[in-house]
Amino acid sequence: MPVLDRPSLDDRLSALIASRPEAIADPYPLFHELLERSPVHRLGPTVVLSRYDDVKLAVREFQRMSSQAYRVGSRAEQILAGLRPEQAHAFHGVADFEMMYISRSDGSVHGRLRDIAMRPFGVRRVDKMRDTIQRYLDDLIEEALAGSHDGAVDVVRAITQRLPVMVICTLLNVPLDDAPMIKGWSSRIGKNRGGVVVEDLMDAHAALTEFRGYVQGIIDHNRRHPEATDLVTAFMGAAGQDRLSADELMAQFVVLLFAGSDTTNALMANGLLALLQRPDQWSQLIADPGLARDAVEELMRWVSPVQFLWRVTVQTMTFGDSEIPPGTTVMPILAAANRDPALFATPDEIDVRRRPKDHLAFGYGPHFCLGNVLARMEAETFFQTLARRFPTVALAGDPSELEWVGNAMFRTVRTLPVVLGGA
Repeated sequence: MPVLDRPSLDDRLSALIASRPEAIADPYPLFHELLERSPVHRLGPTVVLSRYDDVKLAVREFQRMSSQAYRVGSRAEQILAGLRPEQAHAFHGVADFEMMYISRSDGSVHGRLRDIAMRPFGVRRVDKMRDTIQRYLDDLIEEALAGSHDGAVDVVRAITQRLPVMVICTLLNVPLDDAPMIKGWSSRIGKNRGGVVVEDLMDAHAALTEFRGYVQGIIDHNRRHPEATDLVTAFMGAAGQDRLSADELMAQFVVLLFAGSDTTNALMANGLLALLQRPDQWSQLIADPGLARDAVEELMRWVSPVQFLWRVTVQTMTFGDSEIPPGTTVMPILAAANRDPALFATPDEIDVRRRPKDHLAFGYGPHFCLGNVLARMEAETFFQTLARRFPTVALAGDPSELEWVGNAMFRTVRTLPVVLGGA
């Protein structure tokens, strides 16, 4: 019987970037192979980085690296070359909009947007949400239990997908009834991966048009009610040259709703799956629910809710022994860096007492995630509450049969059936 050749490293990496389900289900063997064999790896127009030091350099370097890789650079040029005129129009429309994300802006534009966002999204304002997060979580748990049989609950659909969107909507003073609609727009925009899949690109362009009308209505409402204290009013209240345009405000909506909800969902759902597969770690959390803060930090490293980023070299950059010329698209893999054995001992193991202060799950430097405090707070509340209320929670069914969805950058389980057990 002939032995089938194993797909090449390039083929498996291409399958991952294309978000094929079998590739995103477990990308970590591929990441380890990159670390061992080719830490600075050329894949077509893209240079892939996996080593911790290289990834950290690419993420923190803001003068010689641009965050606008969905718009310019070798990979964007290759994608554009294969698009028809109407598709290229949609590509530029989406890319120009995404350029207004804090995470994808550069230089003075980034500094201005970040400065505005830091004022209303600071620690004090977010800390006031702690009781609200707990209340929402308790309500979602009770709703899930009321509709379950023998304590069986799909944690993703009942809790982890819904809680972050509810929290963000509350911060933005958006009606909770609008949350599914807003999440739908945000997901359609987020599904686009720089125009790789034409259908996703065109749908993202259409979603932007629909979303723009919705946000304009919110802006008009807040102008009529300037006494409000939500994030939208705070953003709109920026004075002079710092004032956000309607499109800039809408871009922050997308970032908050998409990055703030999908990544937190991945942290909670993927993290709970990992803990329940490791009874020794879950039992430590049960014995000391106060350990949830440390556990969340370790799960951030292990899960890496944002698996990788895109950058473009503005000047020549050196990674290891490789010189990368200007205009080259670079893909720093955060998830690989967070499991680099050069920095983390036994990197594939979870240790809820590890306290991995140097992980890159929230990025590094000027682009360090503004929502880190909120994400940590939601996840800590989630794991602490489950450990206190449902110490016998267990997976329902075979975890190997779980379906992994999303794209390669934001991978998560579609469902996570568990039996909560006795309170």
